[in-house]
Amino acid sequence: MREASPLARQGPWHDAAALVSWGAILLAGLAQIAGTPWTVGLGLTFFLLGLAHGAGDENDGRIARITLIHAAAYLVAGAAVAGLFLVLPLAGLVLFLALSAWHFARSDCALAPITRYAIAGLAVGGSALFRQSETLAIFEFVTGGAVPSSFIRLLAVIGGGGVVCAGIALIKSKRGFGHAIVALATTVFLHPVLAVGLIFLVAHAIPVQQRQIAAYGKPAVIRAVAIPSAIAAFGAALVLGMVAGGVLALPVAVALAFGMATPHMLTERLER
Repeated sequence: MREASPLARQGPWHDAAALVSWGAILLAGLAQIAGTPWTVGLGLTFFLLGLAHGAGDENDGRIARITLIHAAAYLVAGAAVAGLFLVLPLAGLVLFLALSAWHFARSDCALAPITRYAIAGLAVGGSALFRQSETLAIFEFVTGGAVPSSFIRLLAVIGGGGVVCAGIALIKSKRGFGHAIVALATTVFLHPVLAVGLIFLVAHAIPVQQRQIAAYGKPAVIRAVAIPSAIAAFGAALVLGMVAGGVLALPVAVALAFGMATPHMLTERLER
């Protein structure tokens, strides 16, 4: 793995990205007070804002726009994941959560390993630990069926591991421990969708994007991610609009969302 530059080692809390992070945290608090529609809406918005961190192709010490072949492979892999979710929703959910934990834990950014493990555990299982009934309701809503209580308990154990890792990161002042504490606080106080969206943006996407900017320069990163990010955002907005208009069934929309996110989680590390 590349050695992070001094700027990247500082992390996003020491530069302009801190304003975005703290702004997102403030908005999340206001949305939690405003009620469920706002929490879900803002949580999904945070996911959209974080898409750019994985929209470029990082190889051979540079970042570039993805090629047509790469994009085609991405679409095929995404369609396979979406198909799995439609046929076997619970299996698709398990696959998505497992890959999410792996992706958060191994993200290429300036955070210490124990900090990344804390973020991974809390993103996947923190809400199941602290807000079990809400988490169960969301999973049953997106899968369209009953979710075993044993599955929620397993996620809660993973969330507990995240809490332990966050405590270690704090006590030992590991690099980026503040991100782990933010992740812990969000899972305790925020609606699960909002909590995970905030963790994704503040504790994962922004640190990765800052590492990219430090390594390649802002112009190169913008050139690489602008068009793919715009296409992904347009597609996501189109899907949401179709769901709101009753044109697209929610399970299909969820399957498409999982399908869009999963290939990036696989390719980010396999290509390096």
